[in-house]
Amino acid sequence: MTRTIPRASWRALLLLALSLLLPSLAAAQGGAEVRGTVAGPDGRAVAGAQVSVVGARQMAVTNQLGAFSLSRVPAGPHTLRVSAPGFRTATQAVTVTDGVPALAAVALTTDPVQLDGVVVSASRRAERITDAPATITRIGSTELANSVGNSFAGALKNVKGLDFIQTGMTSIAINARGFNSSFNNRMLMLEDGRVSVLPENGLPVGQLTATPKVDLAGIEVLVGPGAALYGADASGGVLSLQTKDPRQFPGLTVEASGGSRTYHDVQARYAGVAGSFGYKASGEFQEANDWSNYLRYGAVREDSLAIPIDWHSRVARGTAGVAYYAGASKLELNGGASVTDGVGQTNVGRNQLRGWKYNFAQARFSTPHLFLNAYRAQSQSGTSFALNRYADAQTQHPAFSPDSLRMLSDWPSDGRMLAAEFQHNFSIPQLLNTNLVWGAQYRRDQVSSARQWLTDRQTGKDVSIRQVGAYAQSTTRVMPWLDAILSARLDDHQNYDRQFSPKAGLVFKPREGQALRLTYNRAFKSPTILQTNFFIPDWTSIISIYGNTRGFTVKNAAGTTVAMYDPLQPERNTTWEAGYKGIFGNRFFVDVAGYRSRYEHFLSPLAVISNPFAGAAATFAYDADGNKIVNPAGIAPITLIYYNLGAARLHGTDAGFSYILDRHVSARANVSLLQLDKVEVPAGREEATSLNAPATKYTLGLDFNDVAAPRGSVLGGLTLRHVNRYYFRSGINMGQLPNFTAADVSVGYKLPRYNTLVNLSVSNLFSCTGAFTYASSLPAADPRRTTDPLNKNPISEDRSCGFNKKHAEMINMPAIGSMVFLGLQFQTR
Repeated sequence: MTRTIPRASWRALLLLALSLLLPSLAAAQGGAEVRGTVAGPDGRAVAGAQVSVVGARQMAVTNQLGAFSLSRVPAGPHTLRVSAPGFRTATQAVTVTDGVPALAAVALTTDPVQLDGVVVSASRRAERITDAPATITRIGSTELANSVGNSFAGALKNVKGLDFIQTGMTSIAINARGFNSSFNNRMLMLEDGRVSVLPENGLPVGQLTATPKVDLAGIEVLVGPGAALYGADASGGVLSLQTKDPRQFPGLTVEASGGSRTYHDVQARYAGVAGSFGYKASGEFQEANDWSNYLRYGAVREDSLAIPIDWHSRVARGTAGVAYYAGASKLELNGGASVTDGVGQTNVGRNQLRGWKYNFAQARFSTPHLFLNAYRAQSQSGTSFALNRYADAQTQHPAFSPDSLRMLSDWPSDGRMLAAEFQHNFSIPQLLNTNLVWGAQYRRDQVSSARQWLTDRQTGKDVSIRQVGAYAQSTTRVMPWLDAILSARLDDHQNYDRQFSPKAGLVFKPREGQALRLTYNRAFKSPTILQTNFFIPDWTSIISIYGNTRGFTVKNAAGTTVAMYDPLQPERNTTWEAGYKGIFGNRFFVDVAGYRSRYEHFLSPLAVISNPFAGAAATFAYDADGNKIVNPAGIAPITLIYYNLGAARLHGTDAGFSYILDRHVSARANVSLLQLDKVEVPAGREEATSLNAPATKYTLGLDFNDVAAPRGSVLGGLTLRHVNRYYFRSGINMGQLPNFTAADVSVGYKLPRYNTLVNLSVSNLFSCTGAFTYASSLPAADPRRTTDPLNKNPISEDRSCGFNKKHAEMINMPAIGSMVFLGLQFQTR
């Protein structure tokens, strides 16, 4: 396969290089270094704090010791501005004399409610949220700690621009800016910089994570294209989890919680420091009788299978790690594992997860300017199986034992990932103090399907896929009020052509705490291993399924070519975005972004390309070598593959607002609008370009924190979430999802004397929603039954409101009612 980089890509690379090499037109002359430390109210060093010189280009981030250094600060009086998550922004005066280093020691005070903070994911370096050239939300350790029990998933309800879809007591799905599916990998998941996907299917690790919530220091959610820095599968955004450092978060934390549907969860973490070494360990066990419903496959319903669907979900997970500190440098070794039982949705039915195992081992080394990361991860399906295939096997082999039927319907998989990353950052004082972040990544996935459903069945060898990527981003403060951002990434993948992902942006800062941005992004979504390496030539006696890495040709009985299908290539997303972030009076925060995107080369669902049994219209499939496709019995089969098709344009707006009423009470609101403008897709293939997202959604909230009470303080919140009706189509899962509005409430009581928090929370306490009746559900004798095969137009809707009112958030998954959680958290330092 010939691999070339388009001229436009070379021009963009050249532009990036020139931006880094052009001589400075206004290099700073004279001046001196300003160095110092940042500490919290308890005297502990604050790492990751951003220190900037007001009205100048200099900026630095504190290291693990809380130290910072600003070079070439012009002579004269200046004001330093220091911000860090969980602390009030502070300013400090400093006077610089030519050639004489100036010293500063900054003390921060805690801030229970914070409008601005520091994030890393938007630019792969620390920066203020208002300066970040993207829509990004950070959920801090305090917010996570105040939600006793459950997992981190519930905190994502309040992320602006994010489609939050609840499918169970603790299971969720997320997406951003459209084109969701029942098997979705548009958002990249990271854990401590580790790519957290399942190699065998490309899906995010999600609820299979090994990390308990008590070990999470924070979550960052980047909404919108992120491929310029993160590569494949960041076309819709990035979900990044960061765990707690033993030195910053020492001590013991224990949580125990119970709730409705026999939910119970116990998790604990212990961390400490001994000399230059830090250590930590955490674990969790959680189970519940989840919400349930039952699908029918032909004449068989899931609860009448020989092994009926089991809605009892459980997970055991844990991690451990050690760290070595040497000044501002840190070496970390971490590992973890999880075992999960439950139910997962697919495009053709549902999977029963039984003993699904995930584990990882990771080594990281970091300094203020260098980051090295190497890790391995493994995912094993255990005795999981596909419920839809089980139903088929039971129908065809009624005399088989239940376990024999399971073995006929399983998806055995052993997916292993080996990966490494190098990242370096530095500043170029001669080039307007330009900050440059650059790095490279290597990844190799090795997957075995036990020689059953991937190309390892054909070759006798595990599927091995290599990919390499290199990236760079420069941020130049052209003027004290204007930043220019240029970034690019080049990815080389074994199964498709090289991908070039550029990004360019301008951030205007008319005043402190205000920023206007304009960005251009191009991102891509890679085909999954299912789409490239599927290989089941005997799905049935007349149906064969293949992945597509080399292309196919279809001919009629006379040998005339009637269709050609190129090898799969990644889906492309090109987005222009304009946004504004601003803080007013230290009370009101606004974050609004409007975007316009074009998607190309959608990846089709599994589709028939040839049918030899169509009589005079019979067609036959041929592989890239010109060989006619036949199954193991020598019969030319109905052939199904994946291919690229279509294009679409859309535009939308994501907006978030926060208002601090006083130091104890704050209000918030998020709203998202989405409009599909144009779709280009062949007739009959509309599923690939189904938007699968609401045109309007919003969240309203009120939070209170540290309200004085006898012997302690009270905290809590109220959230109201609304999602407009929308059509969803993904495989067999198709229909209208009704409007719903749901209210969540929580209240907690802190007892500082006992280091204890008691928390009561209720999700979906009160809901308003509808229930649709479709023509396809009518009796067989009703003539309307076949009038709407895609369930686009319900014949009736029953709307109602009430406490414990169930509502559905995903087609063919259970409706969710009220969920009550009562928890106790004990913590020492």
